Amino acid sequence: MNARTSGLAVVATAALVWALAAGYNHAQQAGGPSAGTRVGVVDLVRVFNEFEQTKALNAEMERYKLRVAEEKQAKEEKLEVERNTLQGFAPDSAEYAQRMRALKKMMIDYKAWVAVERENMTDEHRAWIERTYAAVMEGIAAVARHNGIQVVVTREELETSVPETETLLKQILNRKVVYADPELDLTDAVLVTLNDLFAKKGGAKSIKFGQ
Repeated sequence: MNARTSGLAVVATAALVWALAAGYNHAQQAGGPSAGTRVGVVDLVRVFNEFEQTKALNAEMERYKLRVAEEKQAKEEKLEVERNTLQGFAPDSAEYAQRMRALKKMMIDYKAWVAVERENMTDEHRAWIERTYAAVMEGIAAVARHNGIQVVVTREELETSVPETETLLKQILNRKVVYADPELDLTDAVLVTLNDLFAKKGGAKSIKFGQ
């Protein structure tokens, strides 16, 4: 191969490399960030805590707990009255035996009532947690779709006030997002969406617990 032929080969190779590079750059520009997967972040703890439905539910639960506590106290006072009344009868008398049977029945009924109320509260609270989670997921999905985001991950603030170093270290290691551009944070938009929808459904008046 003479020098001229060798030079042509080099030029041809260079032209091919340039063409491939140009095509690659064009493909990058055409399928750049806008064509890739867009990711957003949400502070799920903050969403749950600042969701007006959560606040209304917590308030309704406290009112329910107060009603149950008052009823519990009334039942315990009746038991105490029955115990004191029992002391006025001779242990070997028929009236004492009758009162003792009545007291035992009252105690059984009381314990059963406490167990049922506790189970009902747990079951209803669980149902509300699942309902709230479903609403939050729908809100996040709506905001994500509106912003052209395909994937949303959770982020959490580091709670540095914890006294145990092991707890702090566990928080650090369990973090899903170390850094995210503030523009990717959907938390505020999700809260606005959720709270607006909750208000349209009746707000706090729509929350029923223990009824």
